[in-house]
Amino acid sequence: MPTSNDNSLFADQNITNSKKLPTSIVELLSTPPLLPRNITSATNNSTTTTELTRSETNDSSSSSISNLSSTLSKSDSQTSLTSLPMIQPTPSQGLYSVHTTKWQHIRLSQLIESNKLISIQSDLDVEHAFNTLIQYHLSSLPVQQRPNDRCNYLTFDYNDLNFYLLLVLNKININDLKLTKECQNGGNVPVGDLIKRTPKDPFFKLAETDNLSNAINILGSGVHRIAITDVTMTTIKGILSQRRLVKYLWDNARSFIDLEPLFNSSIKDLNIGVLNYGQGQAGQSTINNSNNDSSNNNSKSRVISVNGNQPLIDALLKMYNERISSIAVVDDQYNLIGNISVTDVKHVTRTSQYPLLNNTCRHFISVILNTRGLENGGKDSFPIFHVYPTSSLARTIAKLVATKSHRLWIVQRPSSSTTPSTTSSSSSLASMNSITSSEKILKKPLVGSTNSSADTFDSAMGYMEKDHLAGKLIGVVSLTDILGALARNQTHHKQIDPQFARKHRSNQA
Repeated sequence: MPTSNDNSLFADQNITNSKKLPTSIVELLSTPPLLPRNITSATNNSTTTTELTRSETNDSSSSSISNLSSTLSKSDSQTSLTSLPMIQPTPSQGLYSVHTTKWQHIRLSQLIESNKLISIQSDLDVEHAFNTLIQYHLSSLPVQQRPNDRCNYLTFDYNDLNFYLLLVLNKININDLKLTKECQNGGNVPVGDLIKRTPKDPFFKLAETDNLSNAINILGSGVHRIAITDVTMTTIKGILSQRRLVKYLWDNARSFIDLEPLFNSSIKDLNIGVLNYGQGQAGQSTINNSNNDSSNNNSKSRVISVNGNQPLIDALLKMYNERISSIAVVDDQYNLIGNISVTDVKHVTRTSQYPLLNNTCRHFISVILNTRGLENGGKDSFPIFHVYPTSSLARTIAKLVATKSHRLWIVQRPSSSTTPSTTSSSSSLASMNSITSSEKILKKPLVGSTNSSADTFDSAMGYMEKDHLAGKLIGVVSLTDILGALARNQTHHKQIDPQFARKHRSNQA
């Protein structure tokens, strides 16, 4: 079981001396496991030792945001699987040279690596649980409920951390006065007590001898992760997430010939995601659910968003109330400004960062962009979190893999007369990063804070006054939509309810 020597999880210091912290905010998302090194190469293009030994515990992307534009230089309408560059074998691709062309028959054991499962005990406090997420670059952790039980777990993720933050700040109420008091008084709250208070996906297990066809049936219903066990179903050997599966299919797309017609189709033609050309006020638009599921033809779904001028705490609270992991940020005309993910809660966990909570979502996005720019050697970085209705499935998946996102926002193409402009941020983030090593986050609620420090920070960093407007927000497409489409079109699982997991979480609330 991984442990941390840090007494303060939230101190402004490195988690370990031997590990290098991620270079961008999206790299804190989970990374995929390396498969066994059974492929060797004597060519000059062989993978380096550094690449082979890189810790990839869950589902990461081998594509970077910076090279996404060069990889997908063609327009959406022209992008096809055949126009993508030839994919070279990498460790994360695993069976590139040996697997069959029928992806449905791939065994789950080939997507996990033995002895790489990172888990924690339920009595570990929340701070050290979060420390483990950061240390191993994960988005979730299996939580062992009983010491001798190696098969039944709950999970700790950033949704739990967001719940913890909102509870500390007295923004939500729960029927547990003891837990509330412990959180708000800075007590060491066991992670096992916390995760029982947040709605979770149903817990599914599949044996490592099972195949991708059955896994995609579950993941296409909105379940984010599946536990992969040994043959006897008594010990969990790994975790297969939606992102890990999508990345695997994308990395090996040229070996799966039957995927080409789907990958070359547009998301509009495939009728996936939520898409409607009518807009309303931010966070209030009701949109037809266009998922290919006959049982849901009359259902309604919303593209949930927040106005860029609203305080950040509103976005975090809305994500908690709506049981979602990311939210679109729009302007008054409903143009997409950016994206805030529940993983971004890590940027507001120290007490000196609390003023960001009362500042605007627009400002918070600029902080994230500036932070990423500094981490990338001063280069501006604008992750592409949007697609168009005419975007091919291949292009959509490429962006999901590159940004390590769970969903992309569908926007209308801007008119030719509208030229997006940006003002890069070049000042340092010293005021945000000047935190003493003894300082903890989430230990005391924010009381009587003002925006004065945040305003000073705005001036210091020269944050963007003009936004990179992607277009008018009209929909959303997620990993669930894509996996559901693959299952319906290429497996015997034809009746998949993409809202299954969300309904389960809602019933728990």
